[in-house]
Amino acid sequence: MRLLCIFLFFLSLIPSFGQVERTVKPPPGDLPAQNRLSGDTVITKADSLKMKRDSIALARRNRSDIGTTINYSARDSLNSSLDRKIMHLYGDARIKYGEILLEAEEITIDYEKSTITAAGKLDTMGRRVGYPIFTNGTEKYETKDIVYNFKTKKALITEIVTKQGDGFIHSQAAFKNSKDELLTLRNAYTTCNLAHPHYQIIATRAKALPGDKIVVGPFYMEVNSVPLPVGFLFGMFPSPRQSSSGIVVPSYGEENNRGFFVRNGGYFFDINDYIKVQLTGDAYSKGSTGLHLNANYRSRYRYGGSFSFNYSNNAQSTNVESPTFQKDFQINWSHTPQSRGTSRFAASVSAATSSYTSNNYLPLNTNTNTTYTDNTSRKLSSNISYSKSFGSLFTLGINYSINQDLVTKQVDMPLPDLSFNVNNLYPLKSISQKMIFQNFSTRYSMVATNQITNNLGRRNFTDLQGKPILHDSIAPFNLQNLSYFIRDARKGVRHTIPLSTSFKVLRYFTISPALNYDERWYFEKLNWAPTSDGKTFAADTIREFNRLVNYSTSASMTTRIYGTYFFKKKTGIQAIRHIIAPTVGVSYTPDFRNQYYQPVKRANSAIPVYKSIHENFAYGSSSVGESASINFGINNTIEMKVKGKLDT
Repeated sequence: MRLLCIFLFFLSLIPSFGQVERTVKPPPGDLPAQNRLSGDTVITKADSLKMKRDSIALARRNRSDIGTTINYSARDSLNSSLDRKIMHLYGDARIKYGEILLEAEEITIDYEKSTITAAGKLDTMGRRVGYPIFTNGTEKYETKDIVYNFKTKKALITEIVTKQGDGFIHSQAAFKNSKDELLTLRNAYTTCNLAHPHYQIIATRAKALPGDKIVVGPFYMEVNSVPLPVGFLFGMFPSPRQSSSGIVVPSYGEENNRGFFVRNGGYFFDINDYIKVQLTGDAYSKGSTGLHLNANYRSRYRYGGSFSFNYSNNAQSTNVESPTFQKDFQINWSHTPQSRGTSRFAASVSAATSSYTSNNYLPLNTNTNTTYTDNTSRKLSSNISYSKSFGSLFTLGINYSINQDLVTKQVDMPLPDLSFNVNNLYPLKSISQKMIFQNFSTRYSMVATNQITNNLGRRNFTDLQGKPILHDSIAPFNLQNLSYFIRDARKGVRHTIPLSTSFKVLRYFTISPALNYDERWYFEKLNWAPTSDGKTFAADTIREFNRLVNYSTSASMTTRIYGTYFFKKKTGIQAIRHIIAPTVGVSYTPDFRNQYYQPVKRANSAIPVYKSIHENFAYGSSSVGESASINFGINNTIEMKVKGKLDT
């Protein structure tokens, strides 16, 4: 009976069909002949009625058997024959027809016979590769060859191989009818992943009625291709596809640290078609307990996601009179929206206490979405983002993220990152018809950040022998220290405004001047001074608002020279064209060192060292040094127009 149940389980999961890309419509049938009028010919009312009846009859005869658009794509090539109404796709071919997705190395569409044929091919070693993969909704399986008739909606499939759970299903042949009923011959179910399994359950024939039942003929057990005298002559098993609430049976066992346990026992709540919740718990003989909440939700065409919360209360000592416990938790949240409307919200959250992975290193649940947490996991990251478009001109984005190192206990958290963009504007376009005003464009980009961290930077410490050492100082990340972290956060706002235009001179030359303006806002600056030994420098932080402005200019001039040679003789080459595009440009950036750098002198040195008053700030320091450059180049393009043998 146990073997029987396993066999019926795999039969209840046997699949159907598949998906693809660019759109192609079937070749039209013969068009009705045009009516030609000559001389004083007069079309009577009877003639017009006859023509109308003929056109209706012809339309009925030429009505296509294709019920929807066929989409296709191929990596290698596509070969179509319009007279035979056949199309061949080679190399990673994909066909989508309605709900059916078919992927294979080679696919052929025959519009005359209303069939789609897919197969693999032989590689250089003589092995078949690119087996067809057939998908229908959530069901998916691999075949050797398949022929599908999109008129009758029937399919002939050979050598199905599919994986269901921990087992593998092999079928020599399968037939699918228009009701999606599947009839299979010589079926085998096994957990062995070899091409020729060591052991399997064999059923000579089976018929699967979707969402109803499965009927099978004689089936038996086979080991090393030797049939065993264990089997049944006939079987009929219900296979309704519906979910329902129910009890989750726990697992049991023993651990060295927490003792005997009953784990992952609880209840599954099938709330509705959009929300599923599972609540399970753990209990250990040495006093430890655990609670796990897993939820999945989905709103069609809008969003979908999952949420999990895991809590553990682990006993840390074996003292019965005064036990100590370590409480840990972990949160995972994933929210994925559909691309719809002008706003978008997405989330990927993973957070936990620093000792969670070391105290909980076994599977957290027993459902199909089991997440394994082990004590080698070191870093966790979370990200929540929101974006909004205002027409085609403005875009606003807000992003919150947190990165956590469970070993060093360092936490980095931008709170938050903000961006605002204005797309290209042409403010002078309506003022004048001159090209210099018509092409004048500008845009605006603003980003802001507030980067919080509990890493206080390098600090001087001493080892056991009293020698000074340097290493990062990590403060506890808690509510008590949060105000200090916010005060010392790396804050900043950056504005970028590029200006550009282009115009023609001397009819054939195009000049394109540009100006780039960059402004950064900071809320503190550094005041540098030499240390007591006079060899290094130390900085005091002055908390006040200050601006950093940089700009640069550039201009370029280009033209194009064309030369074309036409061949007089009737050869395959029709013409050759040579395009020469020379370019020359200049750029200039002024020196901002005196404005945003502080000269500091070392002891016994008259030469100052310039230190940036914005060193290691969120958006960096100002550029240093005056820069002027000139650049030039030539781009050559040679094109050839060739007439092919099939060109008209």
